[in-house]
Amino acid sequence: MKKIVLKILGIVLVSILVLQYNIVIAASQKELDAVNNQIEEKKDELEDVKSEKSQAMSEVEKISNQIADYQTQIDELDNQISELNTKITDAENKINEQQSEYEKQEKLLEERLVVIQEAGDTTYLDMLLKSKSITDFISNYYLASELAEADTQLLENIQKQKEEIENAKTELETSKKDLDTKKASKQSVATQLQSAKNEKSAKVAKLSEDEKSLQAEIDELQAHEASIKADMEKMKNEFDKNNNNSTSSFGFGWPVSNNRIGTGYGVSGKYWSSGYHTGVDFPVGSGTPVYAVGDGQVFDTGYNSAYGNYVEIYHGNNVYSFYAHASRVNVSKGQKVTKGQQIMLSGATGNVTGAHLHFEIRSPGYGYSSCVNPMKYLP
Repeated sequence: MKKIVLKILGIVLVSILVLQYNIVIAASQKELDAVNNQIEEKKDELEDVKSEKSQAMSEVEKISNQIADYQTQIDELDNQISELNTKITDAENKINEQQSEYEKQEKLLEERLVVIQEAGDTTYLDMLLKSKSITDFISNYYLASELAEADTQLLENIQKQKEEIENAKTELETSKKDLDTKKASKQSVATQLQSAKNEKSAKVAKLSEDEKSLQAEIDELQAHEASIKADMEKMKNEFDKNNNNSTSSFGFGWPVSNNRIGTGYGVSGKYWSSGYHTGVDFPVGSGTPVYAVGDGQVFDTGYNSAYGNYVEIYHGNNVYSFYAHASRVNVSKGQKVTKGQQIMLSGATGNVTGAHLHFEIRSPGYGYSSCVNPMKYLP
């Protein structure tokens, strides 16, 4: 009997322990579930943050594009305003010349009328009848004809000049109205531009430090492109005009003697402001000679935080070659170069992790946004 009681007590005790264990397990599982939920919530928050950052960068990019569009509009309006000012100045000078000539002709007509009036009722017929000989008659006849034709021509010239002056004045007034319209348009666009810049500044302020650095790099590249646009276009046009048989998009040589490629074109990554690799890298040591891939004219040289020291060459037919991260540049803007000519020494300037040559082909534009796969142009 005692053994049975002890057995029962043991079973009860075990049951109680198992129950407590299950309760503890349940409590722990509940706590674990809660922690897992918190982890998932944090993951969601992290994704939200990433999404917000991505959205912020997208908004900044969109505003930057708007700013570029506004600036393009302002540049176009400035050109139109300049053309209108030139047109107005030319029109005013033309009116002054025509007015001066008109006044001369008018004075000549007045003098002619005075002569006719002083001659009284004398007519061309009287002059002819008073001729003393056939020769005198013929001479007087031609003289009378010339006088009549001159008088007619004089009247026609005066009328024509008067009409030309009136037309020129009308065109001048139209040009002045167009000028006022263009100036008002420019002011409107300039206001929109400033508003977009203010909005961009506010958006950029909310970016992370990495994103701010990346955006600053993008801004620097875009600002550089904008600053050289006019000079570049002028140089390009002059080069094309003077080099009808300029280098085509093929027939280039290698920019360095070692043609082994490191990072290829189009590789994506956070290291590049465009989001992908816009050229090809040649893994050469600092101080390695770099050569022009073809005949052309140095389009631009300089320095920025992305490319470091760089050289850009125009080869005609809207094809440009670009060389970056130089330790030293040996050519200057506007200089003519030939295929294989040394233009710089490789280095590690700008946004790099080590010495190499970054090489691009840009077509049809000269900016980094016009980069194409350079391997299609190299041997």
